[in-house]
Amino acid sequence: MLRPIQIIASSRAEDNSGIVEIKADVGTIDPPKMKRLRIPDLLKGLAILFMIQVHIMELFIDYAGRESIVGKVSLFLGGPFTAMVFMIVMGYFVAKSQKTTMRTLLRGVKIFVLGFFLNIGLNFHLLLKIKYAGWPYNPLEYIFGVDILYLAGLSIILLSLLKLIKKYQVIVSLLLLLSVLLLSGPVNEMLTFPERNYITPFIGGNYSWSYFPLFPWLAYPLAGYFFFFAEDSIKQFVSRKKEWAISVFVLLVAAVICFSKMGFNISVDLPAYYHHGFKYGFWALGLLIIWTTIFYLLVKKFRLSRIEQFLAWMGKNITLLYVVQWLIIGNIATAIYQTQALNRFPLWFFGILFVSLILSWLLAKTKIKLA
Repeated sequence: MLRPIQIIASSRAEDNSGIVEIKADVGTIDPPKMKRLRIPDLLKGLAILFMIQVHIMELFIDYAGRESIVGKVSLFLGGPFTAMVFMIVMGYFVAKSQKTTMRTLLRGVKIFVLGFFLNIGLNFHLLLKIKYAGWPYNPLEYIFGVDILYLAGLSIILLSLLKLIKKYQVIVSLLLLLSVLLLSGPVNEMLTFPERNYITPFIGGNYSWSYFPLFPWLAYPLAGYFFFFAEDSIKQFVSRKKEWAISVFVLLVAAVICFSKMGFNISVDLPAYYHHGFKYGFWALGLLIIWTTIFYLLVKKFRLSRIEQFLAWMGKNITLLYVVQWLIIGNIATAIYQTQALNRFPLWFFGILFVSLILSWLLAKTKIKLA
């Protein structure tokens, strides 16, 4: 989910500023001639649609609309199915990449810097209001709002260092994943200080401008990283012991359903979502395993070429789309923040989606690479 620009004093802790989610594409570190994997691009493409719609719901639609059933479903779809998907896919491709440590580190730094400039760009209208109209907001909370690009950059840097460990990658990454989720609560409490600062929110802390701190969000790139190294073992288990695999999957479905109320409530509560703990993290990972499995089976059975091509293109160009849609939504939101009736949601969604696609397609033609 992405953060709503907290442009009004009474607004809740934003979504992920610039966040939006995510620029998970950031992780698609494909060597020059490596064949692209179809499912990750399709998952990211669908996640972009969820991402754009939730940004519009959070930033444009009024309280009544956000609190309606439609609003709650929108917020839920913008939760586990967006930023987490982006980060998991990113972690997988960092593990898969054959690039040198230095090149991967540099990529992480570039994405982190891109996050800084995107925060300025998407909040540009608001920053002008703060400077020239005297709006009573702290501009540093928007410039250094810990969005998904900041998270992606830091995660790539950390995962590139993790790759220096040549042995036991499955065990090490799994232990780190579990540790991040289990320690998120204590770390966030420990790093929440009365004095304002703009460094520790990148790591953790219950700050309103920290949407994607490393605790707990580093767990999801680690999940993708873990899956890459465990993939062959998982496939062998599924093929050799199908009955056991089906039993495990059924138990997972049952567990996710049992805790679905908790998962849904946290997904639609932005402060709780951005600073969630291990219970929600485990639930979300279980939900995404089920979601990915079902998605894979459906795509395998029903080949809808045009739709797949559309989603795959969006997934492949996720960084461009992420940046473009945020620049549009962020600056419009300053003028109409949470004032639009729910019946205007489709107009805003399809209009912004269309403009974002056109601009991204034109920029893609220039071969400009953002990171």
